[in-house]
Amino acid sequence: KYSDIGEAHREDDEFCGFEILDHFERFNQSNDIYTRGQWDSRIRSDKVLNWFRGMFTPGIGVKKSEGYSARDFALKNAGWMATNLIIQRNRDADRTDGFLDYIKEFCPPAQEKMEIESVEQMTVELKHACRIFGASDVGITSYDPRWHYTKSFSAKTLAEKDYGIPEDLPNVIVVLAEMDYDVIRTYPSATAGVAVGSGYSNDCAMTLSIATFIQNMGYRAIATVNDTSQAIPYAIQAGLGEYGRNGLLIHPEFGPRTRIGRIHTDLPLKHDKPIKFGVREFCEVCRRCSDRCPPKAIARGLPQGEIINQSNVVGVRKWTVDAEKCFKFWADQGTECGICIRECPYNKDPANHLIRLYHQMWLKLAASPFKKLALWLDIKLGFGTRLRPNVYWKTKLRK
Repeated sequence: KYSDIGEAHREDDEFCGFEILDHFERFNQSNDIYTRGQWDSRIRSDKVLNWFRGMFTPGIGVKKSEGYSARDFALKNAGWMATNLIIQRNRDADRTDGFLDYIKEFCPPAQEKMEIESVEQMTVELKHACRIFGASDVGITSYDPRWHYTKSFSAKTLAEKDYGIPEDLPNVIVVLAEMDYDVIRTYPSATAGVAVGSGYSNDCAMTLSIATFIQNMGYRAIATVNDTSQAIPYAIQAGLGEYGRNGLLIHPEFGPRTRIGRIHTDLPLKHDKPIKFGVREFCEVCRRCSDRCPPKAIARGLPQGEIINQSNVVGVRKWTVDAEKCFKFWADQGTECGICIRECPYNKDPANHLIRLYHQMWLKLAASPFKKLALWLDIKLGFGTRLRPNVYWKTKLRK
């Protein structure tokens, strides 16, 4: 029923790498694997519930194994602190801000709109503000109803509920927050879990700050993180990367090592264009993420349009991660997994000058006919090798 989603196709779909099939359907957030962990008996278990509780309860999941000590879980849980404050803020109103509902604004927009003399200059100024508030990169695109969830979910009643976000916000600001390179190298571990928690905390604060900046100029803005819409297609449309085999956004500088936030607004802005740097073609050759995935949740073949389970988007030909297998592994170990991020050849440390120069050269090689050479070189040089958590804790801090 395309009457609910606008046009089934957009002019930039092909360049974005979107293959929208005839049976495309918008996604219901109740089918998100984390949401199913609350209501679906096939997913919900004591381990899953402990995984949720472990984000704010000390001691859950602690083991004698390296990377799973009380210290490691303490670090992981501390990363979620700001996120938990945002989540708890409107619990009494049956809201889970940032995850099942957009982040409720602290104040209404200014009564008078600031005059915008130049959309181009306003866009530059907006991006400056995004950087100040912590964005590693930022792109802007237009509202696309295809990526918006049909329904939200109530953590209170464990039932579907309607979304309250207005559809007359034509622009979408997409912001990326880089996750720490060194701690990501310790996956699988609770130590590395801090990258996810602190990433979400940074995203919540960043998107809400950007939205407040816009509101104070008299325009409407709604901050979203894991709620409201699918983040990755919006990020691709905003020119922030391509889609990878591991089901993640691949950014040219940070690879899959980012968290994504969006701000929906009526502030006049200039849109960015999608980019291509050979990710799909390289991923067709590279299978490091799928080969290293413990539960074998990542496909090894070409992109497909089949439905693996109800946590999949329907009607898009792409690489689809088996969310049920993936999340079960998370729950079994008591913390997140990001081996596919660690192993990805696009994951490099941009803070290291020599590695940054190597990565710029490697990107050209990976986009050339010599993709297998690029893959061989990356493995030969030891990129993606796990850093033991105890070694991470003893590593000298960078100056």
